[in-house]
Amino acid sequence: MSDPLRIGLNLPTWPVAGGRNATWAEMRALAREAEALGVDTLWAPDHLQRRVADRGTIGFWECWTVVTAAAEATSRVEVGPFVACTGFRNPGLLARMATTLDEVSAGRVVLGLGSGVPATDASWAVFGYDGAHHVSRHAEAVEAITGLLRAGRLSYGGAFVRMEEAEIVPAGPRPGGPPVWVAAKGDRTLGIAVRFADAVNMNVPLAGPDDAAAVVARVAEACGAAGRDPATLPVTGWARLALRSDGSAAPRPGWLHGSADELAATLDAIHGAGIAHVTLYPAPDDDPSPLPALTREGLARFARVLDALRPG
Repeated sequence: MSDPLRIGLNLPTWPVAGGRNATWAEMRALAREAEALGVDTLWAPDHLQRRVADRGTIGFWECWTVVTAAAEATSRVEVGPFVACTGFRNPGLLARMATTLDEVSAGRVVLGLGSGVPATDASWAVFGYDGAHHVSRHAEAVEAITGLLRAGRLSYGGAFVRMEEAEIVPAGPRPGGPPVWVAAKGDRTLGIAVRFADAVNMNVPLAGPDDAAAVVARVAEACGAAGRDPATLPVTGWARLALRSDGSAAPRPGWLHGSADELAATLDAIHGAGIAHVTLYPAPDDDPSPLPALTREGLARFARVLDALRPG
């Protein structure tokens, strides 16, 4: 791929190792340090709480509040939800939120959208969201949000989503609104992404170029079935690293591993296989979490990998 691999990080809105939630002051410092290191995107997940068998209730700082604050705390890095659950907010309101934050951030928003999984995410039942037909609702929400953002005006009458002459007024800083990345894992959500997304975020952990190639091939096949040129749909993904103090990553099943130089080579190969952007979860190697929250130590160790990936 001609463009360089872009790198994203999630701000730690869920508990770090030991069960403590990061403060906003800590998240703000991480956002600024990540931007200074040359990270391309900063995200926040859109969960409210989860229940984990050996940890009890896991709480999250609210996504949009954090990404808005991160936009004000930074000046270059792109920001967005990873990913905004279309079942948690009215689609028209969500489009307006994204446009408004695009104004606040001077055009740095990436709008990630996902269906959510009510069967595994307690946020739905605990806070009273309707989890029935959630993928069908998601399909209508994505169609309505992208239609409203791109045209600036929309009337929409679906089974779950309705708009009557909704308008993007005032308009945001970018014609057509911020780019929309739609998350996909199963065939139905991939079909939605192929129809409406500016990029697809495949919810499959990447451990090497073979994983990347499989994901890219699957997206291309879905594009072919929908009559879309796969060259018009960038593919993004995510990966995890358990980092030692020297920047090398310890081997874990399904995680990236190797020395800092080997990690850089693996990321280059993932990029070469067709992945345009990777959101990474770097953590010290003594963090046992299956999806580690970012810490200052994890970011410092990750800096060695970035130096190897982007020398000079």
